[in-house]
Amino acid sequence: MDLTSELLLKFPKTQIKAVKNFQKIKIMIDPNAYGLHLCYLNIFQKLAVDLDISNRIKELHVWKSEKIDGYTIFNNIHLYLSYVKQDVKEITLIIHQQPTFSDDELVFLKELCSREFIQFIKTVKLDIKSLNPRKTLHLINTHLSRQTLLTLNKKTSFKPHHQMSLELLAQLLSCSRNQLNQRIKNIKQERTQIFTELSQHSRCAKELIDCSDSCITAEKIWRS
Repeated sequence: MDLTSELLLKFPKTQIKAVKNFQKIKIMIDPNAYGLHLCYLNIFQKLAVDLDISNRIKELHVWKSEKIDGYTIFNNIHLYLSYVKQDVKEITLIIHQQPTFSDDELVFLKELCSREFIQFIKTVKLDIKSLNPRKTLHLINTHLSRQTLLTLNKKTSFKPHHQMSLELLAQLLSCSRNQLNQRIKNIKQERTQIFTELSQHSRCAKELIDCSDSCITAEKIWRS
């Protein structure tokens, strides 16, 4: 069963609305999906090319509550970001009437959307040379469902871990661990170079680098 079918099985009551100007519809990310949104934004900034949505039926699952003006997004975040970036005009909204989510429903949605994110990063082409592997791992391990990560680890390495490793991230991105390690090394070198240049022109920056327990004050910044 695909993820959309799972979603409709859990939340079967929907309404269909054809939209002629998508940019004028008020849509926001559901607060419960904010962490997943950060994960997607991090990846979207590193895409080698935009997602190809030319042959895709333009539709989006949204959630409607009387408490808000407009709609919220929980799943399909990658489609939402693509539609906005590529200025899609006509779209079909699949509207779920949902005033609030129960704890069980939130667990279901977070796990489903976590699996959706995993599928997404497995299929897109990223510019590895611009990726920050440590930041990407931190976002994934902070915001994705722990159960999803546990299941994925068991499937790929048979290790009962609730966090993604650098090796697993490399596997999902179809690159080598050495490539990601080299990227981490390059980032560290770039930051060291920046700090070195700053310390040559700023007494405040030099003090912070030389003394890790030093604290910044407005006076120090102005004087430097």
